[in-house]
Amino acid sequence: MKKTFLLAAILLLITVTNSYSQYGLSKGRVNTSFNANWKGWNCDIVTSSCGAHADAYTGTIMANLGGVANTPFYCLDLCTGINLGDSIVDSASTIPEAIYITNNYYPAKPAVLDNDSSEACAVQLAIWHFRNGVVINTVTVDGTTSQDSLIRNRAEVIIAETIANSGTAVTPPTVEIHPAVNPDDFYVRTLDTAGNPVAVSNIQVSITGGGSLSVATVNTTLPDGKSPDVIVTGANNGSIISATASVEIPGGVTYCGLNAIKQLLVLGRTTTGLRTTTTTWGALPVELSSFAASVVNRDVSLNWSTATEINNSTFQIERKSFREEDWSVIGSVAGNGTSSIAHEYSFNDRNLVSGIYTYRLKQIDFNGNFEYHNLNGEVMIGTPANYNLSQNYPNPFNPSTTINFDLPKEGFVTLKVYNTSGKEVASLVNETRSAGYHSVNFNASALSSGVYYYRLETNGISKTMKMALIK
Repeated sequence: MKKTFLLAAILLLITVTNSYSQYGLSKGRVNTSFNANWKGWNCDIVTSSCGAHADAYTGTIMANLGGVANTPFYCLDLCTGINLGDSIVDSASTIPEAIYITNNYYPAKPAVLDNDSSEACAVQLAIWHFRNGVVINTVTVDGTTSQDSLIRNRAEVIIAETIANSGTAVTPPTVEIHPAVNPDDFYVRTLDTAGNPVAVSNIQVSITGGGSLSVATVNTTLPDGKSPDVIVTGANNGSIISATASVEIPGGVTYCGLNAIKQLLVLGRTTTGLRTTTTTWGALPVELSSFAASVVNRDVSLNWSTATEINNSTFQIERKSFREEDWSVIGSVAGNGTSSIAHEYSFNDRNLVSGIYTYRLKQIDFNGNFEYHNLNGEVMIGTPANYNLSQNYPNPFNPSTTINFDLPKEGFVTLKVYNTSGKEVASLVNETRSAGYHSVNFNASALSSGVYYYRLETNGISKTMKMALIK
């Protein structure tokens, strides 16, 4: 079995593993109404990356997670609303500031302020400061005038402590697969979030892509948190081995709302749920030393490097959005054959719509053998800070072109095309659109060559650009 390596490289909130990745299977549902377990206040926020917000609920959000009622979460994104009753699912993301805050402040630790709602309010404001640029001294807390300054001061303390300490905040793996004494076989190890071995029963193990395992379930025991060895028979290079266990889910893990399109919640304290680790079987030809992603607006840059390569033909880049079941091939990069020196690779995925995405590399050798390398964590294309209407591309065009526009808030949108006389010749959008990045294709095959104007109107904003059709 290919040995597993946990790489330390971190770039823009994304961590990376070489040959195994850990992801979550736990699901939940936000409570359909408020109760005494919700701790927080409504706030008026004057300054953030998406403008002012009046009467915004600021505090813990209760959800039924894996059958456990009133599990506390915080909202990660101020700019997108919460739907009460929304289903949420573990996306296994790692966001350093949220991880640090949810593991070191209320409700993971006792409140410092006398009132739990005030403490929760301060914690939520600190998270929004990092995610949405909330300026704390502009916040007023509705109905608790006497505690305004206490809450703001507490939020500033949390922010300062987080800046000083969150650089090393990552979510630890709590179920791992390791090569056994016979490197073709493996054992499972389970840990708590502090890295201490724990005993876990009924861990499901499986193999896909060819081969069989000596058992379907294993138990880990103390003192080392290890299972007996699992014997692998008849596996192919590239077969995927998985282990699923009910283990600790660390605070700060991100959950995605399934109905509220981009809403993200962060687990407010460590709890227990299902997590899966996968690894690739076989002595495969490429040693990947890093794999990282960075985000600029709606573009994702993927960068990876190899330490050695044997018979390496191609890296195929695959992407899956959080709402899709299947992976899509989005491009490929040629490998360097056989090499004992390091090589750097990159690929740009451009003009994505708002949402959460996962990436993996399918490394293929000249004999057709392949191995997957997973980016451990999701890439989020979030909400833009400003309204924007981009220049169409290509321009000039014949007969089709693409028009992009950005919405920091949901609203009714019209996007229309006019000729130089001001006559409307096409209506491209006439509906409510969610906050985010949007693309529209315009086919002008029915129009004659000339200059045209396209106008975006939404939420009292109007923007116009010029384009040229040349046939």
